[in-house]
Amino acid sequence: MHGRPVPAVDPDQDHFFLDHLQAVHAENAWYYNQRFLGRGGNGTAFLVTCSSGPHIGMQFVLKVFHKISDVARRKAFLKEIVHLKSLDHPGITRVFDEGTFKAKTGADYPFVIIEYVPVTARALMLSKQVDRLRAIRIALNCLSAIHCLHHASPPKIHRDIKPENILISDMGAKLADFGLVKVLADLEPESDVTVFDGTQWPGMPWRYRTPELIQRAIDHRTAVTAKSDIYQFGTVFYELLTGFNPQRAPDKITDPIELDIREIKGNQGAELSALIGFMLAPKPSNRLPAHTCIGRLNLVHQAYCGSLTALTGQQV
Repeated sequence: MHGRPVPAVDPDQDHFFLDHLQAVHAENAWYYNQRFLGRGGNGTAFLVTCSSGPHIGMQFVLKVFHKISDVARRKAFLKEIVHLKSLDHPGITRVFDEGTFKAKTGADYPFVIIEYVPVTARALMLSKQVDRLRAIRIALNCLSAIHCLHHASPPKIHRDIKPENILISDMGAKLADFGLVKVLADLEPESDVTVFDGTQWPGMPWRYRTPELIQRAIDHRTAVTAKSDIYQFGTVFYELLTGFNPQRAPDKITDPIELDIREIKGNQGAELSALIGFMLAPKPSNRLPAHTCIGRLNLVHQAYCGSLTALTGQQV
């Protein structure tokens, strides 16, 4: 799948569709389409059921790369699969299989089979299902996953941490969508200035930007470190706790970040405000690493659980 040369493709073939119950064969098993899930600039996703092999009967997401006329994006999609397969952590979405779908036109569409987690943190917030305890536990899970990324071999940064890319299951939260992941050693000047669809250029979501990613978009040279992920997740964590994004919407993606941070009130509010203050420090050197954030948040979590138990008589 990864080693074959990629022939020139007509842009008219930059789309993908599966009929209901249509089957595709990956490297290790067959999967049949249950329903369409969504389509982005590069990929199309389906809910599928495995019909052979050790995972028969299980549901997964089939993510197909459909912008096959763009060789650079195809390489980035395949690199995303490599990144995911190299990471073994319960807070990171797992890859179970991969393959290439050959259309009747002769075009090849690479795809990946990943675990199915239907609810995002964004959906949870919109449905008003995030209380303080749940926000803290989501943050603990995500910071653990971020720590894993930053201490992988080689170290990696996510660059696209936002509520849409945090999946929520009964077992906890998971980081997803690793399309913008970069190996830190590969982040040389001008290495990531490709124009992406929408607002992700070069590698940052519109309302979850970081100071150094903005500066890199301007000069193509500013170094980006793992602390950029800390800033992004600090923005998400504040939104989980308060219900609103502290970053004012910019007119253009290279505008300076303007934050509207208000003190978090209530039980453990001062401790949470202090932690988020460190995570959103303008200078990367002043931000806490993921492991330190987890240590502080664990203390907050324990104190908050203790106070809830004292109040209700129930262990939480």
